[in-house]
Amino acid sequence: MARPGSGDQLLGSWCAPCRAEAPLLEAGYRATRELGVAFLGVDVSDTRDAARSFVADFGISYPSLFDPAGDIAPRFLVIPPRAVPVTVVLDRRHRVAIAVGRALRDGELVPAVRAVVAERF
Repeated sequence: MARPGSGDQLLGSWCAPCRAEAPLLEAGYRATRELGVAFLGVDVSDTRDAARSFVADFGISYPSLFDPAGDIAPRFLVIPPRAVPVTVVLDRRHRVAIAVGRALRDGELVPAVRAVVAERF
């Protein structure tokens, strides 16, 4: 079950912007996990070996799903099925609170996640 402020990332090892933002995502996960936030990476249009290498090369410690066919992306209706990278932040009710259809910039993720966690329903 997703927790408030949980984030999903759609990415691929072949995607230069995904590779560039990987350290920011890992840092964001480490900075917010004490808030009960869950992260989930989704590797799309990739090979299993490349996906595993991506996780290992960037020291990704949050869970990551291998989704070569891109079956998971359409479940987030605000995201074009083949758009990467995309970061989605869900609220406490598992609704999309934030969707960013580009590589994140340094300093964007943690404040956004903290704002969603702080929301009162």
